[in-house]
Amino acid sequence: MFVEHNGLNFAGFYHSAILNTHDVGGGDNLWELAKRTYNSFANAKNNNKHFSDMADINFLMCKAIENPGLTPSGSLRTSLISVFEDPVINHSNKERQGIGLEDFMGCASVHGVGPSLAIFDTIQDGELDCACVYPSPLHSRHQMHEFLDEMKRILLNGSNNVGGNN
Repeated sequence: MFVEHNGLNFAGFYHSAILNTHDVGGGDNLWELAKRTYNSFANAKNNNKHFSDMADINFLMCKAIENPGLTPSGSLRTSLISVFEDPVINHSNKERQGIGLEDFMGCASVHGVGPSLAIFDTIQDGELDCACVYPSPLHSRHQMHEFLDEMKRILLNGSNNVGGNN
């Protein structure tokens, strides 16, 4: 797997442990979908599904990574929204500089097994910092750039329509 962060690539690993499936149509309201996925996540977490589903999800993720030719188009459609229960906020810029640490990534996320991709968001010293983690060759860099561009477009359009009906 590769971690792409600030245009740089790093080797990395992560695993997931809650599996939720939501059917999404092209006309679905972004914020209603966000509420639905969060409520499903909260219910699963309250019922300790993040422990009981771990073995199944890790098995499926390994199979998807071992057989990338079987999943490329379908896998990108299986999980596009990550749910964060609590924001990761860090105010440690001075401490990082003091020890010579340029950057780090905090991981607090939930993802579907199909795409095996993750968007980690952190607020560091008042600035939004996002990192995208994806397995290669299951997904290409070009595919991820297209995906992120579309995701940003959807979020910006959705935020412009918060009070509207879209």
